[in-house]
Amino acid sequence: MEGRRETLKLKSMPSFTSVGTIEAKLAELNFEEVSSATVVSDGRFWHKRIFENASETITVSDEVGEVIYMKDPVITILGNFETIEKIRKIA
Repeated sequence: MEGRRETLKLKSMPSFTSVGTIEAKLAELNFEEVSSATVVSDGRFWHKRIFENASETITVSDEVGEVIYMKDPVITILGNFETIEKIRKIA
């Protein structure tokens, strides 16, 4: 149907790959970084970046601080099924 919006789903997942790899995949999928900030949540500092394309939004959050243990980025996607699956394959 013309004019009908695609159904978007919300998915949050930890990633076991580097932020650089995630950002490269997002660029390949035509996402642009539109905002970034450092936020505090549960006594931890996080560097959060927001990426958008025409109809989808993805945030990538990685913990800031001393490296005592491996810190995995968290990816939150408001997107279609295909985008979620493409990101899940690299995460």
